[in-house]
Amino acid sequence: MAEFRIQERSFGASTVFRVTPETTVALLVNQLTRRDRWVLLLLDGRRTLADLARLTRRGELDLAYTLAQFLRWGYIEWVDSAEGHSGGPM
Repeated sequence: MAEFRIQERSFGASTVFRVTPETTVALLVNQLTRRDRWVLLLLDGRRTLADLARLTRRGELDLAYTLAQFLRWGYIEWVDSAEGHSGGPM
């Protein structure tokens, strides 16, 4: 749980994520729960955590937990703010 608390503080509502190039979404969709699959499919490198919360009707903390798991598993990555987005770790 301590690991999650550290990751939880690492990004905020304006952080942007994308699926890593190494991740094969088609293979993962059958392994994830429906709720998590929906989040993974919405990650496009432009949507913020707040956008995802609104689209999925989930709380930001709930989504932060899911995204922290995806980060730990290597499925997603932060979109660098140098790419023109306001994401990235704080």
